[in-house]
Amino acid sequence: MGRRAILSAGGTMLTGGLLSGCLGTIRSSADSISIAATEGEGRLFRRLTDEFVADETGIEVNVELKPYDALYEQNRKLLAEQNDEFDLVFIDDPWFPQFASDLEPIRQYLPDGVPAEYIQTTLDIAHWPTPRGPLPPEVSDEDPVLRGLVVVGNTQIFAYNATYFDQVGYDPPETYQDVLEAGRAIDAEIDGTHGYVIRGAQGNPIVTNFFPVGFSQAGRMFDADWRFQWGSREGVEAVRFLVQELADISPADVTKYNEDEVVTTLSQGTVAQASTWPGTASLAIAENSPSARDLKFTVIPSNADGRRAPQQGNWIVGINSHTSEAAKKAGGKVIQSFVSKEGQERYVDIGGVPFRHDTFENNLDAQPWFEALYESLQDAQWRPRTPLWSIIERELGVRLHSALGGPISADEAMRGAETKIESVLENAGYY
Repeated sequence: MGRRAILSAGGTMLTGGLLSGCLGTIRSSADSISIAATEGEGRLFRRLTDEFVADETGIEVNVELKPYDALYEQNRKLLAEQNDEFDLVFIDDPWFPQFASDLEPIRQYLPDGVPAEYIQTTLDIAHWPTPRGPLPPEVSDEDPVLRGLVVVGNTQIFAYNATYFDQVGYDPPETYQDVLEAGRAIDAEIDGTHGYVIRGAQGNPIVTNFFPVGFSQAGRMFDADWRFQWGSREGVEAVRFLVQELADISPADVTKYNEDEVVTTLSQGTVAQASTWPGTASLAIAENSPSARDLKFTVIPSNADGRRAPQQGNWIVGINSHTSEAAKKAGGKVIQSFVSKEGQERYVDIGGVPFRHDTFENNLDAQPWFEALYESLQDAQWRPRTPLWSIIERELGVRLHSALGGPISADEAMRGAETKIESVLENAGYY
């Protein structure tokens, strides 16, 4: 039973006239709405709603913070049960294909419409079905509809130690070949320092770390018919580049490395380069970081032809289709305020990651990584848009991790991934 249920838990019935009157009163306006958000990015969301949005809209926003996995489960249960416990839904973009059908088309609830200053990639990712790429069979005949708005403009960027690059006489890396050549020189010439660091823990970490390498070298993971493309010669070579070439200039135990280890090694100066995220970048250059002044940030490297693919990692807020009409309207006002020009200026002031052209252009010096992030967002690539992504990621991650650790070759990893992933998709009716 939702929190706005009119019948009591004991089953007490109201008369028809009284029930109608109560419903009318409850749904005529909403001065308070609720949302569950992740512990990390959700803290800044809550702070901005407390310090700016609530005053501007007159609507109180109750933000309940949850760990990442708990938030996913909360969202799954909320929408599967068609519950109205939370009016807005805070969604990591890989979850979006699973949850989008239970979110309202958002344009009708934005009093001033979608801001024209949204970076296009961050607008496209909040559509379902997506405006490009292969579509799951259940939505293959549907038109794209905007069902939320991005509120965190995360995408991958690249960190490098400029002092080490100067010492070995290399320019900032533009291609993955640049990364490798400079990394080898640093590894050989600077004692106690590795040329690169792989985020190689099994599952999401290694898949995320490999994504820009695989995409730049071999193109999209799937073709228009959902056939796995990284089993190609180019895909196998991309895996070999990661698990042999880059692994040779990384710390020996990177099969255990997650984001914490990447932060630690970058900040201590024991590694020279890494693919990273805005939050990691901020931690690596914190005041107590020995390498804070040495670390610089640039866009994710490309292949020799200039193709680059920073992975998009946006958080999206949508309106729960199962809440009241008054709450939907209030939710639209809250989202409109949050993504507004003034709202985003304040968001940057408290440490937020923006997604509007004007916010970046007015604040490029707010963070050392802002310029790299702004450029990366123009080329950002989302993960394949399917509710089956978590299964695909798990199967790919197991094999990439095994190839990095040594039990199987790059070719065996990609052939195994292709067979398993295409079997999953076939069983789900994709072929």
